[in-house]
Amino acid sequence: MEITKDIESLLVGHVVYTYTDNSKYIEHATSYVAEGLAKNHIILYVDQPTNFASVKENLRNAGYSEEQMANIYFVDTDMAYETHEDFNAEAVLNNLNDFFDPHVKEGNILRGWGLVTWRPQSKKTLIPSVALHEQNFDDFFSRVANITGNYINICAYDSLSLSGSLLIELLQTHEYHMTDTHFLPSHLYQKGPVPFTGVTKQLQFENELRNHDTRRDKLDITGKLASIIAHELRSSLTVIQGRLQLLDLTTGDCSEASQTQFDGIKKGLAEIEQIASKFLSLAETHVVNLKVINITELIEVVKVQMESDMDMKAIKMHVKSDNTKMTIFGDELKTKQVFINLIKNAIEAMETGTITLQVKDDHDHVTIDVSDNGPGIPDDILSQIGDPFMSSKVDGTGLGLLICEKIIRDHNGNLLLNTEMGKGTTFTVSLPKL
Repeated sequence: MEITKDIESLLVGHVVYTYTDNSKYIEHATSYVAEGLAKNHIILYVDQPTNFASVKENLRNAGYSEEQMANIYFVDTDMAYETHEDFNAEAVLNNLNDFFDPHVKEGNILRGWGLVTWRPQSKKTLIPSVALHEQNFDDFFSRVANITGNYINICAYDSLSLSGSLLIELLQTHEYHMTDTHFLPSHLYQKGPVPFTGVTKQLQFENELRNHDTRRDKLDITGKLASIIAHELRSSLTVIQGRLQLLDLTTGDCSEASQTQFDGIKKGLAEIEQIASKFLSLAETHVVNLKVINITELIEVVKVQMESDMDMKAIKMHVKSDNTKMTIFGDELKTKQVFINLIKNAIEAMETGTITLQVKDDHDHVTIDVSDNGPGIPDDILSQIGDPFMSSKVDGTGLGLLICEKIIRDHNGNLLLNTEMGKGTTFTVSLPKL
């Protein structure tokens, strides 16, 4: 086919193929493999078994023998990309190294074809994982070129599963872009270092992905426990408050000291009621009153609400926005609750200082950094941040951040924390953008 003939002129090529038509995909794969068989190239083929069977059938119909096709080295894409787990760039690279390395010999011409697949997962974790994988693979083939002098590799993606953000990442890590009908140089290709410098940072990133499901399950269990506690508290409170009201009515005029005691009991019960409400907030479904929300306008409203709290400590707040028109689809009241809680935490962490809210346009997400220039969070507390019922405050319940995390998760978003002793703390909220 004409498109794959364009590839034949390349000495070295890392190609991303975004296809929409499966029949065209099979035709191009057949043509690409047939050229390799005709030129005695080493053919390394990663795909779904059904696709490979169709390619082999086409090759048979074109006159290629079983002996010739035995030179195609095949691996199931589900095994290569471990689709039973979230996408893990490190594991994928190890698997593909095992597949390619035996054939990386001087004089060999490598011709690879790989269908990249993954299981359904958050785009926020998927996009950087796939981008890291392709950058790793681009570096790998640069080393291959130094040995063999010649390679061509096509990384195929079902374009219906690609977001615009991921496509941009792919065009940055491939020298050429192929579609069902065109083959062109990638206008975004930029040879550069792996974006996650150092093994420690890469392992930390991969570990965060692996812990995602564990964290989600812990939050669900905590919500169920909170629901039980809230129910029991409120049941007892109802009885106590009823009896207290009856006692207040039957005692008539009482001394000032007695009234002070009554008022103290009422205040204590009101505080317990507030705690029960927090437990219930953690347990209940948050995303109920969905609407289009201008995120910058919402942040400005929260700023006004928090001004009296900040004035008490001479704390200033600044709001900055990349794009004041960005919107999300969510529960306005609950989204406000997130930023109120985060700002309250920042205020309580400082005697005086500045809080900055930075609203940023992050491809298909809006990210909001809530930063303070307070003392930072010590390591012994940092390791427990967000754990159920853990608080560094004497009278804290440890529920504030858990509630924030659950609201954000129910909006299909993420909450991240970065802190440095003596410099301050930043909570980053990421929410899908409309």
